[in-house]
Amino acid sequence: MMPGAVLKSDETPALPCGAALFCAPLALHRIPPVSFLDDLKRQADALKAQQTGDTAALARNTALTEAACKTVFSYFTTLAPQLDVLRPASTARFTLDRQNVLERLPLTDFRVDSRKKKLRDEDVFDFLVMHWQLKSGCELQLFKDFLPDMEKLESKLHQSGAKFENEAVRDAVTGKLQGRRYTFTADFFGLVRVTPQHDSGRIHFQLQNLDGFEAISLELPAIEVGSGRLDELARWIAGHPHGFLKDAQNLRRVEA
Repeated sequence: MMPGAVLKSDETPALPCGAALFCAPLALHRIPPVSFLDDLKRQADALKAQQTGDTAALARNTALTEAACKTVFSYFTTLAPQLDVLRPASTARFTLDRQNVLERLPLTDFRVDSRKKKLRDEDVFDFLVMHWQLKSGCELQLFKDFLPDMEKLESKLHQSGAKFENEAVRDAVTGKLQGRRYTFTADFFGLVRVTPQHDSGRIHFQLQNLDGFEAISLELPAIEVGSGRLDELARWIAGHPHGFLKDAQNLRRVEA
């Protein structure tokens, strides 16, 4: 365009000779592909975070469980001497057979014991136990000539903890087996065994012969095992109404 010339609105300015119209394409923003190494790092970071959370949960559960065990041990070591003096009478009926039923047996000779173990380089409770005797002093000799009766009596004697002799009785002439004779002193035992489950924060209880020839097992969260719950257990042992089994989990009763 000549100097001084006026460009009309519908005219396009001329390009210099040899010039070409060029439009640069927009750069594409691509996400770089994830390498195998980056994927491994991501997986490792996720696992570390999970393990850190798991370790914290295990430490918390272990602390709660150990605190409960210390409470149980302190309670048992205080309770046992008191019951040894009081000698409460059991309210349970110990039925050996139809003719031999023992009641109101005194509870004596209370003992408390515990063991420890290593868990993740820490000393923790392995188990705690309180046991006692239910003494009658009765010398008994029972004869059974029917196999189911033999099996029932033997199951009860094993559950009772009594030492017994078991001998075959035969006909003096023919030698034919007539039955079996059981000789024993009717002194039984009772027991409460506490086994901590540190990783899950729970306490397992095993109880023997509190309500007769019977084994009872149950679980409670460690946080629920305190003086209130143990008071209910003490009432049960001493022969009073109790609420120890309330809300117990995995409760199981097996009669001999």
